[in-house]
Amino acid sequence: MAYLCNLGNGQQVFIDNQDNQTIVTLTGTQAGQQQQSSSGFSTGKWTALPILYRNAGGFILRVESDRGPHYVQLQGSSLSAIATAPNLESAEVIAMQATETAPRATMEPMKPMEPIKPMEPIKPMKMGDMEMRMNPMEMRMGNMSMSMGESTPSYRQNFCPQCGAPVKENDRFCANCGDRLS
Repeated sequence: MAYLCNLGNGQQVFIDNQDNQTIVTLTGTQAGQQQQSSSGFSTGKWTALPILYRNAGGFILRVESDRGPHYVQLQGSSLSAIATAPNLESAEVIAMQATETAPRATMEPMKPMEPIKPMEPIKPMKMGDMEMRMNPMEMRMGNMSMSMGESTPSYRQNFCPQCGAPVKENDRFCANCGDRLS
């Protein structure tokens, strides 16, 4: 026989004895989230009903089996075995209900994402004497211009790559430093 208990805040614990294992499953459901963690503990066959306690540190499960008492700490979404018997004198006993089946996911699966729509072409931008375009990328500011995607850099049309002096588009050599402009 398995047992189920609501822990509050959207959390449930499911406890089952399978052969010599006690299986503890924590499920949590909150807006847009669902978590589940499950652990098996080698306890032996149960000889009494499991008891769930609530104390200041969370929840403690006590399982009595043919191998003696076993304790499992349930804190947040983690489960861990406790080696020594905890002090449960001031702890509250939480009622559990018998169940046949393990808890199932209650949240609907996410719908597939829709494909991203292609971006619209970027319109040319103009601010004063500055202008920018895409495809091919071009930028003009006053008498300077730059473009990307061409085989020869466009800055060579207006400036010498060696010294940066202004040059004319049909110049073969820089008038300032003599560098060949090719």
